[in-house]
Amino acid sequence: MQPWCVGISTLLLSALLPWPGTGQFHVIGPGAPVIALIGKEAVLPCHLSPVMDAEDMDVSWYRSHPTGQVHHYSTSQDLIEHQRHEYRGRTEFLKENITKGQVALRIHPILPSDAGEYRCFFASSTFYNEAQFKILVTGSGTAPQIYIEPGYTGEMKLTCTSTGWYPEPEVQWRDVRGQRLTSASETKTAAENGLFHVETSITVDTRSRDGSCTIRNPVLREEKEAQFSLSDAVFPRLWPWIVGFAVPLCLLAAGTTFSVLFVCTKRRKRLIKKQYGKLFWI
Repeated sequence: MQPWCVGISTLLLSALLPWPGTGQFHVIGPGAPVIALIGKEAVLPCHLSPVMDAEDMDVSWYRSHPTGQVHHYSTSQDLIEHQRHEYRGRTEFLKENITKGQVALRIHPILPSDAGEYRCFFASSTFYNEAQFKILVTGSGTAPQIYIEPGYTGEMKLTCTSTGWYPEPEVQWRDVRGQRLTSASETKTAAENGLFHVETSITVDTRSRDGSCTIRNPVLREEKEAQFSLSDAVFPRLWPWIVGFAVPLCLLAAGTTFSVLFVCTKRRKRLIKKQYGKLFWI
């Protein structure tokens, strides 16, 4: 190919591509899912590439599933007439760097229902573009509590409970060596606020010693653990029986001792009276 042909081809190709400054842009959202803690706040940043002033643009955040507007900024003000009702009073548009094409949306407080896919949308008078991202909502609940009660002969029932988890947590029983134990029952119930209450139980042999109940947040990979010791649990359970048996036994022994002493003393007096007469009677 002749050099002049290459120059014409390059010129034609350049003419077909958008020129810098024509108003076209890309919207860049969070590069990874946003992890939002229940009850806290989440900040959803978006910016334009190349850098340009977005002060006169329409900027919106939308839910993908279910669809609906989360927040809308236009003509230098917040417009909330079409905002989904569950976000009203919980969103704030951050525009300190809007002249550089950098904005963010703050949501507070985070609710379980905020989890899902979102779109960040920019529109100028000549062009528009959007970015998609995801919010992962999560929360770790209370420290587990273990309740111990007698089961069948040689067995004890252990029940582990905790509340305030999202999403559904993972539950594990382990023995003192860290080996997993099979639970007898396990329930995970969502409360009205969407948080999960966990209750799991296991039946173990009283010859077992120590172990633990662990509840794990699958998003944060955070664990909360409660330990149990059957040796400590069995002794308090037997203590009332020990006391109930020991006290009457002690009373019986004391009564028997007193009776023996009384009989021996009385017999001794009779012998002395018989040998020495009334003169030595005590």
